Order: sequence, then C-alpha cells, then structure tokens
Amino acid sequence: MTQSPISNPKAAAELGEKIYREQYKSAFEIEHAGKFVAINVLTGDPYIADTPESALDTAYATAPSGVFHLIQVGHAGAFRVSYTQSSNVDWIFR
Repeated sequence: MTQSPISNPKAAAELGEKIYREQYKSAFEIEHAGKFVAINVLTGDPYIADTPESALDTAYATAPSGVFHLIQVGHAGAFRVSYTQSSNVDWIFR
C-alpha cells in the first residue's frame, strides 16, 4: 500500500522534485537561479523567494494546509549538510 505525500516525507520529496522537473525547472533556472522555491505537492503551485524562510512563509500564508518541498533553483539541494567531529556542533546546515 502506498502512503499519500502527506504522511510520507520521501514520497512528498519525490513528487516535489517531479513537479519541479516537469513544470518549472527549465524556466526557473533561467529566470530565478539561486532563489528558493517551495512546491506545494498537493496542487503543484510554486512559491519563489530569495530565502528558504520567505518561500515557505509565502507558501504557508497562501496555502496553510499545503505540503511543501523546498528546492534551491539550480542546485542539487536546498541545503548542504556536512558532519564534523572537531566542534561541539555535529551537524552543520548551509
């Protein structure tokens, strides 16, 4: 049995990537390189902003019950995660 995107984060991410790739990637990588887009996986609607917080704030304000996948336009992921043992902070998000 397949879970809906609402209850399965992996499915939501895969659906968000598919929507982005099929509907927005070509145009957004020309027009919005480096910006952040929150894709509502329930409707396919994109919300673009300069920061991830702004994209998600706009998305939630417009569609409070939406399920969103965040992408940084032109990048493999919205954030880069690395691990270090040389500091008190184990995970660093950039």
